[in-house]
Amino acid sequence: MKKGSVWLALSCLMLLSFVPPKAMAGASDSSPSSLSPGWYLGTGLGVNAPVQNWDPDFLLGGGGNLFLGYRFNPSLSLQLSVNPWFYTGGGLSVVDLRVSPELHLADPFPGWAPYILAGPGYDFQTDSPSGYTTSSAAVVVGVGFQFDFRPGEHAFIEGRYDFLIYNNLTQQDVPVLVGLSEDL
Repeated sequence: MKKGSVWLALSCLMLLSFVPPKAMAGASDSSPSSLSPGWYLGTGLGVNAPVQNWDPDFLLGGGGNLFLGYRFNPSLSLQLSVNPWFYTGGGLSVVDLRVSPELHLADPFPGWAPYILAGPGYDFQTDSPSGYTTSSAAVVVGVGFQFDFRPGEHAFIEGRYDFLIYNNLTQQDVPVLVGLSEDL
């Protein structure tokens, strides 16, 4: 096993060791947060900083996140995210599309909720003008804060760490997103 893979696995285990006890036991309906069980959807926009094994011409990417999730209780949700990212520089462009199911663990307070997220995923990249395409397995971990406008309407800011696993190399990047979500 590669040194980077071991580090990533240990990081995920450490992240999950901080799971709020309410998430595992199930939160009561008397939670002070407006995060009620049920479906939600949302979108966010942000920037993405390539960290390892990216073309040096790609200093920053732009893109976002579209997601649909189900909240089991105020502390635990499962979300499917689709993240399109765009990089350009030096006459080259890359369209990078990531899809990942993510476990979100929150510790809700009145009006806001800090959370952590983690999940496996898959990444698709298309280079232009060459037309070269590739894909790989991916892992995402992150932290964020969600703020309530009113019950069922939320704003969020989150930072993610993406780890893309190819046969002969790994790529890493750090997206930062801001956005809105709505309970259905």
